[in-house]
Amino acid sequence: MCISTIMGGLVHPEEPLSILLAPPDTQAAVMPEHLELYNDSGRIPSEIDPPVGALYEDEDPCQGSGPKLCVAFVGMGSQHPAMGRQLAERYPPFLASIKENDRILMEVYGQPSLLDRTGLFIPGAECSLNASGTWSLNDVILSFAYVQIALWDLIRNLGFKANFVIGTSIGEIVMGYAAGHYDRSTAIGIAAAFATTMSEVEGNGATIFVAVSPRQARMIIDDVLLHAGATSGLWISSFHSPHAVAIAGTHPLIDALFAFLSNSKTFSDTFALRLPQLGCAFHTPLMEPIEGPFKAALENLDLDRKSDGGTREVRVMSTIDGAWLNRPLDSDYFWDNVLRPTRFGDIVQKLVHDEGDNVIILEIAAHPAMKTCVEQCGARYVGLIRRPATESLIDGSNECIQLLEAVQHLYDAGFRSTLPLGVFEQALRLLRTGK
Repeated sequence: MCISTIMGGLVHPEEPLSILLAPPDTQAAVMPEHLELYNDSGRIPSEIDPPVGALYEDEDPCQGSGPKLCVAFVGMGSQHPAMGRQLAERYPPFLASIKENDRILMEVYGQPSLLDRTGLFIPGAECSLNASGTWSLNDVILSFAYVQIALWDLIRNLGFKANFVIGTSIGEIVMGYAAGHYDRSTAIGIAAAFATTMSEVEGNGATIFVAVSPRQARMIIDDVLLHAGATSGLWISSFHSPHAVAIAGTHPLIDALFAFLSNSKTFSDTFALRLPQLGCAFHTPLMEPIEGPFKAALENLDLDRKSDGGTREVRVMSTIDGAWLNRPLDSDYFWDNVLRPTRFGDIVQKLVHDEGDNVIILEIAAHPAMKTCVEQCGARYVGLIRRPATESLIDGSNECIQLLEAVQHLYDAGFRSTLPLGVFEQALRLLRTGK
């Protein structure tokens, strides 16, 4: 049974979450003093958690110099078989978004149903994919697009608007949808193009996350290549933060890099993690063989078909260019996404530099992946859902509770839903009860 921690006690998810939606006859009297959260939740702690009605009394702080919301679509290996399952069970609009994605994949692009083939997302269905999240690239990419589109639809349906959007790696697919550059059908088409063509180079290399600066990473790469007698084969594939990078390359050189870190007096205590969920050397020259088929797959798509679901006024930062987006999201742009390293840390730091410390990063992914990196870049962070923690004594894996917590922390950070109070309460009640 899923339980959550509120004011130091345990509460079943079937019971009301008074921090957000007290029963109508008691709402004014409920004023919890503190919300205790898990260390890995990625939520901004709250001193006071007033009921939603009280929050609506304040003027919208998103105007003028108030806080600004940046939604980050992160393409990291955080997928797992249970992702989105509880939201699909309890919140029908989320499941409807997932099913619409799948309908488009089948009817528009002629591909087999991801849902029927894998059992992902569907309440009561058994998922055929392994629990480790080490799936085929096809399943990883499509499932990421499905869950990120559905989560963005959910946030938008709750009345929250973004000032900025960013995406990293395959997260840039849904970034374009959220920013209104193209519609849902095009987003699914781009994901299908990524999935189909990247599968042709599946297994060409590996990726390792290393908690070092870019300068240190280049020194490590140079030393490993020197000892291996090689001139290339390892590259920084992602600049996550001033203190974290991803390095991708051929399997033998990634193994040599691990051995180098283990035997080095300087780096033996450095945190390093192989990312088995990423089945190729993404964002490196090892992707060059698929340029032709990749661009050909995108040529059949209308990449400029504007989305009714996006926010036209939102500004976009490119993790590929490391700056504000100033070019179309066309086949050349997405090929750069495949071939070039991502610069997530650079653009988060630029956002903080340009907008000050009033930027909040809302990560949309299957599990918080960039919390530490965001904080290292000087920004504040809110996450949405997270992977179940099997080792925890308390099962805090209920995605609906996590979503309600995220909404509360958006309020704590100064954001307000644009929905009328009654409509907003109804949406929250739907999340809580599934009715």
